[in-house]
Formats: sequence, C-alpha cells, structure tokens
Amino acid sequence: MAAGILKLEKIAPLIDLVVEVRDARLPCSTAPARLPGRLGAKPRFIVLNRSDVADPVETERWVCSLRRKGQTAFAIAATRPATVRPLRAALLSQPARGPRLRIAVIGAPNTGKSSLINALARRKGAPAQNRPGVTRNTGWIVLDRRVEMLDTPGVLEPAIRDARTAWQFAVCGILPENAFDPEDAAMHLCAWWQHHRPSDAPHSLDLESFARRRGMLTRGDELNRRNAAGALLREFRAGKLGRVTFERVDDTR
Repeated sequence: MAAGILKLEKIAPLIDLVVEVRDARLPCSTAPARLPGRLGAKPRFIVLNRSDVADPVETERWVCSLRRKGQTAFAIAATRPATVRPLRAALLSQPARGPRLRIAVIGAPNTGKSSLINALARRKGAPAQNRPGVTRNTGWIVLDRRVEMLDTPGVLEPAIRDARTAWQFAVCGILPENAFDPEDAAMHLCAWWQHHRPSDAPHSLDLESFARRRGMLTRGDELNRRNAAGALLREFRAGKLGRVTFERVDDTR
C-alpha cells in the first residue's frame, strides 16, 4: 500500500477534490488510514458504498453523524445508478481551479471505487470486480467535458489493528481471498450473528447447519466445511442473509 500512497502524493497538486469511498458496513475501519498532507487538505466528499447490503437505519445515522461534523457525506450503492445521482449532481456543481475539475477517488481495497466511477461516468471505463486488488494503477476517466476522475489503487494501513477488524474485512471481501482462512472467517461471522441477530436469519446461522442444508459432503460423507464457508461468505456479501452494519455510530463515540 506504500506505493499507492506515494502515487497519491505525486498527483496531489493536480487534484481539486477527493471522493473517499468507504464500505457502509464498516464506515470507520475502511476510512483511508493516511493521506499525504497536500491531498489531505483538499475538499472531501465521503461516500458510504454498498448501502444496499448495510443496515439502512444505521447507514442513515452514519450519514447524519458525518454531516454534523461538517463532512459532505452520501450513502450509495454503486451498482444501483439511481442512488448515485445526488452525488453526481453535487460533483458537477463543484468549482474548478482550471479548465477541468479533477477528482481523486480513494479508499480501501474493494470498497467499490471503480464501480462508483463507472456509475458516475455512466459507462464502463474502469475495471471493476467484486474482489480486492483489481485497480493496479492510477488512471483518468472523463465524467463530462469539464470534470475528470482519477481511479486509484486501494489504500489501507499496512497492519490491521485487531482480530475483529481482520475477520470483518475478510467477510466483507476487503481482504484478498488468500489472506485469510474462509472457515475461520465464517465461524466468526456465525458467532457474531448469533449474538447480535439471533432471530434475523431464515435458520440458525452456524456453519455445520449451513453445510447440511446445502448437502455439502466430501467423498467420505463428511461435511465439506471449507466449501460451506465459501458459500456462506458469498451469500453474506450478496446480502442474502440480511443487511448488516458491523460498526455503529454509538460504538465510536
């Protein structure tokens, strides 16, 4: 991630505005850890992406909390164009120092930066996949004749601060798949769910029961827990288990 920070530092003089993309399920932990001084001083819009799989009440509370602190904040789902329109209108109304307004879109890996750029530009100009690490280099994409956006690689702290953040990053798809044990992450998710959302699932959410319901067996008729863990994480990320926000406004005060 140090290389990504260095690239941002070099282009900072060109930037008029920063759009900071966070995951609406983890609004604190997915905030960029460190930005170069010149870029950190730029006007900033905070975007809580993936609001369609986050708790809608908690997302609204986060937006209100950020706005009370003087931040310009939006909740969006980049895959749903209607949710992006207010942000697009706000960006197009911003003044520019030169002939073009230049916007840097920054954020942690796999928070949906490229998907957001494509939604704002109303075309597929930036590579976007639901996994971290797709954007390797910076690149300019035209929003309209007077606005262009810079897609940037994900920027995170080099070390995750605690075990809870690690498994939450894993289940939300922010960590690369080879950086964690899916069975361990799924078990943490099940434990969290049973404590915080005991009645908010079609069935009791535990990995063994999930595997049995899916008929996931090995050749020896043993439960294939690893495949079940992968399937459970995919369903969670798609919002099929319910809409979840791990970080609440009240917990951060």
